[in-house]
Amino acid sequence: MIECIKAEIANPNPKSTVNSYRSFGYNVSTAIADIVDNSISANANEIHIEYKWEGKNSFISISDNGDGMNRDELVLAMTPGSKDPEEERAENDLGRFGMGLKTASFSQCKKLTCITKRANYTILKRCWDIDFINSENEWQLLDYVSDSSFIDKVNSQESGTLVLWEKLDRIVGNAESHNESVKNAFYQEMMNVKDHLSLVFHKFIESKRIKIFFQNDEIEPHNPFLLNLNPKSEMGLPEKFGNVEITYFILPHMSEIGKVDYENSGGSLGWFQQQGFYIYRGERLLVAGDWLGLEKKRDYSKLARIAVNFSNANDFNWQLDIKKSTATPPIEIRRELLRIAKIAIMKSAKIYNWRGQKTFSDNLSNNYEPLWKDEITREGIKKYKINRKHPIISSLLSENNKLTSKALKLLEENVPIELILSNQNEDPAYHELEKQTETPSDELIALAIELYKINVSQGIPENLAKQQIISATPFNRFPLINEYLK
Repeated sequence: MIECIKAEIANPNPKSTVNSYRSFGYNVSTAIADIVDNSISANANEIHIEYKWEGKNSFISISDNGDGMNRDELVLAMTPGSKDPEEERAENDLGRFGMGLKTASFSQCKKLTCITKRANYTILKRCWDIDFINSENEWQLLDYVSDSSFIDKVNSQESGTLVLWEKLDRIVGNAESHNESVKNAFYQEMMNVKDHLSLVFHKFIESKRIKIFFQNDEIEPHNPFLLNLNPKSEMGLPEKFGNVEITYFILPHMSEIGKVDYENSGGSLGWFQQQGFYIYRGERLLVAGDWLGLEKKRDYSKLARIAVNFSNANDFNWQLDIKKSTATPPIEIRRELLRIAKIAIMKSAKIYNWRGQKTFSDNLSNNYEPLWKDEITREGIKKYKINRKHPIISSLLSENNKLTSKALKLLEENVPIELILSNQNEDPAYHELEKQTETPSDELIALAIELYKINVSQGIPENLAKQQIISATPFNRFPLINEYLK
């Protein structure tokens, strides 16, 4: 039946097709990560990222000591759509569509050269030059490399592959080598690549399965769950749903880890942006810090990070894209993700909102008197009010000084919210690194004693006088104060 309705064969136009491959949405970091995937799938344990600034003649190379390829395998690897996406993959295979080498490379450069050597085989090279394809309008591979030193590099190994990007028109354009502006942008982009690889492949680096060298410097892993810090993050028990594993982590409060670790561990986007789910496929990170539409990013939830790992057998269920930078959880697991997210957010909020708060008993915690309270007006506006029941405020108001009441109202009407938010957005460290001490200052102890004496002199029983003080901010943070109230 099919034979009867066959018409023409519509081969895609080489020129338009190869140029469309350049628009898959990669950036330099995700493109290089895609090439590293191929190295890992080829059983490499060492990967080298090297680059050189020479204006429009700049280049980037990614080389490995993996299995290498024979001639047929090399040609297949250079052929667009060389593998069936529905084909079953080996467990350690980080590929899926047979497009990564080409689409990732073409997204950044116009000349892609692949040099490879299989153990006991002759070294081979093949090159795609988009300018040549456009001029010939033909899918013509070239047996060519611009510099024989790249061949020497691969030939010095028993086996391995080197991917070379030249004509970096998407990164440096036609810039001359003396163009400092483009040069600095190029170097900054490469530093972003280094940070990206340290995060995306942190599990491989931590487990010593691979070493990634960046201009000969070994990349250190960036674990987003901060398990290398002291104090360590709280880790929930891993939960398995089929071949998907979910584990939540609650980071320590920023004030507990110090300014240097705070800045280094926040990543390029900061702690607020990096809360949420971390989606791994075969322990390779796909999505970093996203609530996947299940929750919103909030300040009090920024200590919550949740690892989700699935195997490559689940690629289509998770709607994996070619860039391997997005994934959508299947409906049947979204309920479990939401449940675990709510647990993690609740634990984060508890640390974030109540850090340092200490009470002596449940009864005291029920009678806790903060210095500030918030309330919502009829217009739906949140206002901040000084708590008149706080022992210090109550003592001031008991003197019937009208100026005191007016001063409190003036403070309430002029809370510097805009200034606080501005400082928080500019650098959260202004507020979040404030360390809560375990020992009260002499001034605070003296103030507590003075309030206690005033309460007792007014006929309040001693136990109640103590309770009123030690259940109020900031006295409630220091159990030691109770020993001075005699």
